[in-house]
Amino acid sequence: MSDQNEIDDILNELKNKKMGGASAPGNDKKSDDFFYSFTSPKKEDKPVTEESQIFNIGFDAPKKEQEAKHLDNNFDIISDSFKKSNPENDMQDKIRTDMPDGKKPKKNQNKKKKAIIITVAVILVVAIIAAVAVAVASSRNKEEETTTKPTTTEAATEAPVMVYNPLTGESSYNESAVGKRPVACVVENAYAARPQWGIDDSTASPDIILEGEVEGGETRMLWFYADYTALPDQIGPIRSARPPYIKFSELFDAIFIHWGQSQSRDNYVGADSVFASDDVDHINQMAYSDSVGLFGRDSSRGVSSEHTGVLYGDALEAAINEAGFRTDVEDGSFTKLNFNEKAAAVGTQSCTSFSLTFSKNTKTRDWTYSEEDKMYHCSDYLTDVARTNLLVLYDQTEYIAKANYKGSGQSEIYCDYKLSGGSGKLVSLGTITDIKWSVNNGTLSITNADGSDVKLNPGKTWIGYASSNNGGSDSNNTSAQ
Repeated sequence: MSDQNEIDDILNELKNKKMGGASAPGNDKKSDDFFYSFTSPKKEDKPVTEESQIFNIGFDAPKKEQEAKHLDNNFDIISDSFKKSNPENDMQDKIRTDMPDGKKPKKNQNKKKKAIIITVAVILVVAIIAAVAVAVASSRNKEEETTTKPTTTEAATEAPVMVYNPLTGESSYNESAVGKRPVACVVENAYAARPQWGIDDSTASPDIILEGEVEGGETRMLWFYADYTALPDQIGPIRSARPPYIKFSELFDAIFIHWGQSQSRDNYVGADSVFASDDVDHINQMAYSDSVGLFGRDSSRGVSSEHTGVLYGDALEAAINEAGFRTDVEDGSFTKLNFNEKAAAVGTQSCTSFSLTFSKNTKTRDWTYSEEDKMYHCSDYLTDVARTNLLVLYDQTEYIAKANYKGSGQSEIYCDYKLSGGSGKLVSLGTITDIKWSVNNGTLSITNADGSDVKLNPGKTWIGYASSNNGGSDSNNTSAQ
């Protein structure tokens, strides 16, 4: 048999093993398994040959070998590669005899098998390197895409939550005061007490000023602060409590602050009885140990001592904590006033000036509207007091005599309000309208004539508490807009 024929027979035999018919043994085995079926000859201590170093020069293999991807697709490519990679070998020296079954392959035959296996390995290494290169390039592209494309998972920017003062409807309110009880402080309004300390404070004037009749034709005020940690340094003169003021403060679940109180006698029910019967949280300077320095006197005006009692705002929080009062507001006991989002006319009639007479026994309080700041101003307190809203509540009143007042042998006449509801006025932004008010389930309700809720404009309010049956009245320069 010629050398060439012998080579062809070997290649045919390889093809038969790889691509044998249905009757060939192992025909259900994957084609690639053939190349892993060879067992390397036992390692011998021999000089390093050119064939044994093929792996070291795998990347310098001929281009034809690098392009071959699957040996089982074309055995001719393998044969050619084998021949070209061994040009100096004589094929007659490599294949001399047939390989009978059971005999160990001769050296040249082993070399041919090694060459085939090594060639396939080189092709696989090249393919793996190419695959890795593609994977790395793909990974880099993904990284670049990740770093250059804007993320779509960022949370949308939420609008800041606005916090509003519940008594004024104004924003920028102390967030820690939300849901806390307000305080109501009794402040005198006798001429000798004016101007009151803190009534015109530029940053912390009262949120609401309630003014009504007490006795002797005088009026007294109740100042409401929604945030009891933000009072002025000094307010006053602080004066004694009266039943109508205590009951009105309860409409806002307020902690009541005062200096003295009226006492019950005969048919007069005094402040002392109301505090007890209504279980009102209150601080009375005349019964208070004052370990925190809440009260003091300011005699700088040279008036009698009854007009000098003051409260120091920065000590109020400590006094409330020391007393152990509930500080969280009870929603069911707190009047929720309604406010416009932005200032708006409250009626269809203009009102640039407004006057209120509380009763036939009192003087009149005069207010004038300013187009510059959109507020009503009053100078009766011997200082400029400015308010956004003027709210008038007409209530039934009763005069009650208490005999032998303070042992004088004379009677003292108190003005008592019934808190029975009725008519009223709302003046704001240069306009005026009629309103109705009532007390429902312990809170104040203010409606328009048609029963819809009244909305105040954001800002501070003065409430004129007037008599509906004893000469209370108001006047204004009303005209159609």
